[in-house]
Amino acid sequence: MKKYIFVLGRDPELSYAELISYFKNFNYKYKLEYYEKNVVIFSFDKFEVNISKLGGTVKIAEVILEDEIRDIDFYLGSKNKVSYAISMYNNRKLLDKFENYLAKWFKSQKIKALRKRPKEENFSPKELRDVLEFVVCDKYIGRTILVSNPKEYKKRDRERPHNDFKRSMSIRLAKILINLAGGRKGKFLLDPFCGMGVLMEECVIQGIKCSGVEVDESVRKKALENLGRFSGDFKIVHGNSAKINKYFKSVDCVASEPYMGPFFKSYPKKEEVFKVVKELNILYEEFFINLKKIVKGRVAIEIPIFKASNRKKYRLNTESFLEKSGFRMAKLDDVELPILYKDKKSIIEREIYVLE
Repeated sequence: MKKYIFVLGRDPELSYAELISYFKNFNYKYKLEYYEKNVVIFSFDKFEVNISKLGGTVKIAEVILEDEIRDIDFYLGSKNKVSYAISMYNNRKLLDKFENYLAKWFKSQKIKALRKRPKEENFSPKELRDVLEFVVCDKYIGRTILVSNPKEYKKRDRERPHNDFKRSMSIRLAKILINLAGGRKGKFLLDPFCGMGVLMEECVIQGIKCSGVEVDESVRKKALENLGRFSGDFKIVHGNSAKINKYFKSVDCVASEPYMGPFFKSYPKKEEVFKVVKELNILYEEFFINLKKIVKGRVAIEIPIFKASNRKKYRLNTESFLEKSGFRMAKLDDVELPILYKDKKSIIEREIYVLE
């Protein structure tokens, strides 16, 4: 069985849940070998690594045995010269041992080795083509084979004709929600509150058939223009998502960041929060009741938590409207749902639910 080290992003619990869901979506047989903080190791009988479909994974390394190091092609540049790097997670003794091993190995092979550091937090895909990076974690040593590409996300954001960064989710979160919902090629995914279409854009890129609903016609047109840059199977309905069963008879899965009330520039007063919570409770209850009538698979969705100027937190009646609709929490191994998600730029906290 091959083992892989996954270095998780800034929300490791959410990233871990995404991995479990991703493995189940693609029917990979896996075994958890190690999990602490932001690093997790799985073993597989068979696994096709594709980091571009994962939003919460920063780096993937393939575990190697000590005698396999000799078989690695160190000559990425000119002969007898190599650039390498080592990332360490939770085992200083193994790092020291491995550093000594490499030093002796390079010397015996008369290799001029230059240890490099990434320009930013991690090596970019471009840098990784010229650098051999090793990952030391627990009792394992791995060779980095894939890294995420945040610059590609920024590029897509810049090239999108219309953006609303105050209200739109990130590409990273869009990928996570799609995986949590079970979205993949061959499935029909619905985003009932699609906004500018960021999540649908990711679906189209991955070849997933998708549809969205947007209540604001001007926003719907902007979303269509954003999606028009890509070829794919998608449509956006102008309508009220609370009555979602009016527009769709059946969908495979749902991923969405729903309407969360007005945008607050500062912490609202308690009275303002009460008003928003009351309105959202009515909207969400009708929405979930009608959504249950059409969805066949899982639903990955965010539910807001409001923090008022008195610093107290206020939640929606989530348990009540989920019970009325018939939804229940999905089973993702040892993952505890919902998962708290905090965006530094937002004064609203979110809990991510995975329902079925």
